[in-house]
Amino acid sequence: MAGRSNDSGVGFAVLVVVGGVIWVITHIPKEVWITLAITAFIGLVVWLSSVGWTAYERRRAAAWELARQREQAEAAMAKKQREENARRAKQQLISDVGPESAALIESARAAVKRVAASEAARAGWLGDVDFTTDLLAITGNFKKVKALRKVADELSTLDKPGPDDQKIIAEGRSTADAMGQAAIEWVNLIKKCEAEAKLVDESLQAERKDAKTAEQRAALHAKLGSMLYGIEAAPSSTPEDSAADAVMARVQAYREIKNQIQQSRDG
Repeated sequence: MAGRSNDSGVGFAVLVVVGGVIWVITHIPKEVWITLAITAFIGLVVWLSSVGWTAYERRRAAAWELARQREQAEAAMAKKQREENARRAKQQLISDVGPESAALIESARAAVKRVAASEAARAGWLGDVDFTTDLLAITGNFKKVKALRKVADELSTLDKPGPDDQKIIAEGRSTADAMGQAAIEWVNLIKKCEAEAKLVDESLQAERKDAKTAEQRAALHAKLGSMLYGIEAAPSSTPEDSAADAVMARVQAYREIKNQIQQSRDG
């Protein structure tokens, strides 16, 4: 009996609540419902727009990151390929001319790059700084030197060398030495060009520094002159009743009085 009574009470309470809600809904003015509907619609549009924009930003950031990673990978691959090409070119050069001559050629190439990068070259003071022909000629000389020495060495290893063999071997080696020395002097000449370009750069820098100093000197001369003119044209800024002057006058008077007293005592 008690259970049935409780169930009845709960059911009645639910009916009361539902009835109250229905009553409130039926008594809300139509204008309020319209306002609530419009507000809900605007909120829904704003929410959907925010969700869509967030998704768009995420997709764009992901695409940008993917493009950045692809660009970095391509740059790394290109750098690796350049390094590999440079390594192969260096090995081929050593094979063609020998390690010592290859080192000289590399030093000449480095000097050419520094000459081209100098301010003197960029300002046109050095004229044409294309050393391509020089480098090709130096490399060609060293290749011929290696080839001459190789053939001369092979000929010298043959059994029973005759006078003609010895003569041509000597000529081949002397020619190789002369061509090698000429190529070395050519490399040294390019390095001298680098040193001269550096001196021109230093001269240009010194000229700029001197010009800047002269400009500063002229500006300071003008400023100091105007200050002096202003001081001369202005009335005297020294106070007539200077306390310092008064003190110095009293000191002088004191010394005179003391001297007179001393003289009278001595007399």
